[in-house]
Order: sequence, then C-alpha cells, then structure tokens
Amino acid sequence: MNKPLKNPKPLLRQTTIVLETLGAMIKAARIESHRSQADLAERVGVSRYTISLLEKGNPNVAIGTVFEAAIIVGIPLMGNDPRQLTQLSQAIATIVQILPSKGFTKKVELDDDF
Repeated sequence: MNKPLKNPKPLLRQTTIVLETLGAMIKAARIESHRSQADLAERVGVSRYTISLLEKGNPNVAIGTVFEAAIIVGIPLMGNDPRQLTQLSQAIATIVQILPSKGFTKKVELDDDF
C-alpha cells in the first residue's frame, strides 16, 4: 500500500477554483432538487461530512465520489447519454493506442571517439 506524501505539492490556483466551482454547482443542484446532504450522501454511499467537504471543494474527496454526486444531482460532466460516453471512451482509447508509450525518449550518447 502506498503511503501518502508527507508534504504534497500545493494545487494550482486554477485547480482550486475548479474544485470550488464544481462543489458549489453540486450544492446548488442539490438544494434546487430539495435534497439534504444526508440524502445525497446516502445515494452516493458516503458520509454527510464527505458531501460537506465535496461542496466546499476539498481536494481530498475522491474524484469518483465527486463525479457520482454530480451525476446524481443532474450535472452533466461529459454528457448524459451512455452511448455517447461509450463512443467518446472508445475514441480516446484509440488515440491513446497510437501515442508513444512514454512521453520522452532516452537520450542516446554517441561514441564519437575514433
């Protein structure tokens, strides 16, 4: 099992803004649909406290939990149609297959001592 980093790198400001915005969107949609945090927590399968953290944009909430909550309250992430999501997933998988396996190549040292 991997140990968490002792001093994780601070998040970029843009990342923090996105987390806070998505959390606020989930909260607004939850309130608009007349759901309590406890109700949403039960649907997602987490504690009410986790929903509270999620709505505040806490970066320690698992991404799957955030996505599940967003979908339950009706926030489309990449679309709502499962067929479109499957097609998108397959298209991305095809692109990934043709990309090099590494993002860099090893530097080859030339032996030019004749």
